[in-house]
Amino acid sequence: MDGQRHTVNTGISSLQRLWNLRSGLNVAALNCQRAQHAALVDNYKILLKRHSRELARANTALATEYRKAHGSSFRNVQDSYMTRVYNYFALPPTMPQFCDVALEVSSEVAQIAPGGLEQYSAGALPRLEAVFEDFFRTYERYRVDLAAWDSRYGATYGSALPVAAQPVVQLDAQYRQAGSGGGSAATDPSVSGPADGARSPN
Repeated sequence: MDGQRHTVNTGISSLQRLWNLRSGLNVAALNCQRAQHAALVDNYKILLKRHSRELARANTALATEYRKAHGSSFRNVQDSYMTRVYNYFALPPTMPQFCDVALEVSSEVAQIAPGGLEQYSAGALPRLEAVFEDFFRTYERYRVDLAAWDSRYGATYGSALPVAAQPVVQLDAQYRQAGSGGGSAATDPSVSGPADGARSPN
């Protein structure tokens, strides 16, 4: 294995990167409800209007790519992937940081000239992705430290956290560190709002 964490945004095409950026901002517009994030909704509407032609072309091109790769079942494969993308961006513990970064990105997107979204997404999507990488890295460190504490002191003092109080973070197998052994996929957290999938840029 390459030792890198593989997520829904790993190894994707430039068009998929554009579409995933749009999807991430859609999740932010639906879920970031604090007053300081209010501009996200208007910025997302500007994104859809200003970049409607580029989004439509990307949507069509992506459907063609999936059809070539998966044949008649391409729509199910594409919809399944996009559901994972939405759920990934909606991971509850990351929302405060995600909303802050999404607000910055959405403000920049609102200023980009039509036709420039694909190029912009090359740098913008990694900024959204960094929020989740930081979270997973911190969580893995927590698990290692907790295991070390329990190994050293658990027999004397008991587990560092009671089972009922331990935080539950459900990690899909694809989000685990490559080479860490994987495991069965857990149920993804839900998006608070209708996911628009990959069929329409609206």
